[in-house]
Formats: sequence, C-alpha cells, structure tokens
Amino acid sequence: MLAAPARRNLRLLYGFWFLREFQLWIPVWIVYLTLERGFSFSQITAAESVYLLGVLALEVPTGAIADRYGRRVSLGLGAVSLASSVTVFAFTTSPVVLFVSFAWWAVATTLMSGADMALLFDTLKAAGREHEYERLAGRGQAMSWSGVGLATLFGGPVAAVLDIRATILIGAATCLAAAAVAFALWEPPRAAVERTGGMRGYVGTIGAAFRDAWQARAVRYVLLLFGVTVAGLETVHYLVQPYLVENGVRVGTAFSLLQVPLFAAGMGGALLASRVERGAGPVRGLLLLSAVGMAMLGALALAPSLWLYWALPVLMAANSCAWPLMTGAVNRQVSSERRATVLSIGSMTVSVAMAVLAPVIGLMVDAWGTGAAFGLGAAATAAGIALFGAPALAAWRERDGAAAAAAASPAAGT
Repeated sequence: MLAAPARRNLRLLYGFWFLREFQLWIPVWIVYLTLERGFSFSQITAAESVYLLGVLALEVPTGAIADRYGRRVSLGLGAVSLASSVTVFAFTTSPVVLFVSFAWWAVATTLMSGADMALLFDTLKAAGREHEYERLAGRGQAMSWSGVGLATLFGGPVAAVLDIRATILIGAATCLAAAAVAFALWEPPRAAVERTGGMRGYVGTIGAAFRDAWQARAVRYVLLLFGVTVAGLETVHYLVQPYLVENGVRVGTAFSLLQVPLFAAGMGGALLASRVERGAGPVRGLLLLSAVGMAMLGALALAPSLWLYWALPVLMAANSCAWPLMTGAVNRQVSSERRATVLSIGSMTVSVAMAVLAPVIGLMVDAWGTGAAFGLGAAATAAGIALFGAPALAAWRERDGAAAAAAASPAAGT
C-alpha cells in the first residue's frame, strides 16, 4: 500500500493528465483552421514545424527547470502557458498569429514534458514502489487518453450547438484547472529519493543530462530507436481528420464518433505497457510496436479508404504503449537530480524527427492525399528499426549482463 502523500500524488497526477487533455476542440481543430479560417494544410504543418522547432530549442532547458526548481512548479507553469496559447489559438486570424500560438504552445509542452513522469517515478521511489512504474505510468497515460476520448466524443456536438471557438475557450479553462491541480502536488524530497549529493547548477544539470544520455549506450540507443520509430507512428495524429474529410465524413457527431475509438485504443495501449515490458522488455517491446505500426501505416498508404479504418486504432495503441516503455527504461538508468532533463531528451528525439516530417506531410496531403503521407510515416518507422534496432538490442543485452554480474559479485565473494 502506498503512503498517504504518494497516494495523493497519484490521484492528483491522474486528475492533471485528464484535465490537460480534455480539450473539446481536438476533433475539429484542423477543420477549424482549414474550413473556417482558410488555412491550407501546408500552412498548418508549417505552424507545427514552428512548434517542433520550439520544442527542440526548449525541451532540455525546461526539463532542467523541472529538475532544478521543482517538477510541480514546472507542471503548473506549463498548464498556465497552455491555457494562454490555446486562447491565442482561438482568435487566430493570420499565419503570424497562428505561428505565435504554436510557438507559445512549445513553451507549455516542454515545461510539462518529462516533469510529470519524473515526478511519478520519484513519488513511487519514495514509497519503495518504483517497480510498479510501467503499470502506473500506463494507467496515467490511459487517463490522458480518456480525457482526449471524452473531449472527442463531446467536441463535435458542442461545436455544432455553439461554435468551434467556444470549444477552444472551454479548453483554455480546463488548462487552468489542470494548473491548479499541478500546484497542489507534493514534491518528493530528492535527497530522500536518491542520495546523489547536492543539486548541480542549472547549466550543469543540462550538461550532465546529455552526458548521461550519450555515455550510457542502453539509454542512448533506446532514445534514438524511440525517437525515429515513434515519430513515424505519430504521423497518424496529423492525418486522422484529413483522412475522414477525404473519405466524405462531414464535421458533426459522426466526425467525432469515428475518432473516439482511436483514443479508446490509445487508452488500451497505455494499459498494456507493463505487460509488454514484462513479456518482451523495453527494447524488444519498442521494436514489436514499431513493426506493427509500420504495417498499419503501409496498409493505409496503399488504400486510404474507410475500409481500412480499423488500422487507425491499432496505430494509436502502438504509439501510446511505446511511451511508458521509453520513460520506464530511462527512469531506471539515470539519477533523480537529472531525471526530468533526460526524459526531455527522449521527447526531443521525437521532435527532431517530426520537425523534418511535419512540413513534408502537409505538402503530401495537399498534393497527393493522405495515402502518400501515411507512406512517409511507414518509411520513417522502417528507417528507425533498420538504423537503431540492432544496436539498441545489443546495448540492452550488455546492460542486463552488467547488472547480472554486479548482482552476483557479492555472492561470489562469500
């Protein structure tokens, strides 16, 4: 049984993840920009590139803020920043305003990225229950997906009764509620979690995190494998709404209902993460999920019709399941004082690949349709498997061998 502060933190974290993702505009935001505001899909993905470049620039520095000044502070500031960027988004009138909104969105995302999972791991470690991380991280990810799913279910009907801008402003309000929850979290004392000496300076934290990520081969190749393959899987998030529009589905109740199973699948994938980790380990698990996702993307590339709609929830489940595997592998390899920063490096690897893919996706959809863009996602995932699959497996075997040898050495000396 978890201690009272840890139990409270879990409840608050679940509430935070749900509220952060309960954004009623999710099922209609691309339609809002294209049909109501007159943006092309290329302009939307160009704005997404601005967001991704912002993430690249800020992911590690904001991760170091969480490590240096507190994870709950970083989460609260991130949620407030998200509320403000969503509000700007609601009044988008030109590409410049759209780019400003997405740039500020990057600040919000990076303040929260890594900090939440580091806080979860340290909470569990303070209670002596870190072995439950994948299960509880998967449950937390499922709460995020449930927020997205319910928002998707109600977003279309609310937009039809009110308007799309109203759904966006409601989303800003739920972000502020998430901020209030974040500031109420308990921050586990780092010294009580892991005795690694005093906290380094801010810049030193960033440098040490990069050294940790690069010098530990098991961490390095897990991050590289995750970054490229998951970027390929993430293309599905850009393509669901254009895919539905391309197949003649009009905005409204049906448009929302067809997206709900996808987010339910994301919830299911997150809940399966601990089983995948126990059965295959983090690296084999990532490779398995990537291979399944690549097959689904390839099928949609060949025939992007509603007959292959079933491939979309499989993709969502694979994508969702991959995140707890990566964060669990990293959490167990780095010290508490740099945990959020190294986790941010993991998110950054996805953003690097997505910064290349996102504008190309937009051009492909505008020129050739969603099939070509699904094909690009399949190619990216295949490249990640080919380039980093074998080195990641070898590095993880080496890590397991070293751990086994270290465990056996006291017994050998007695």
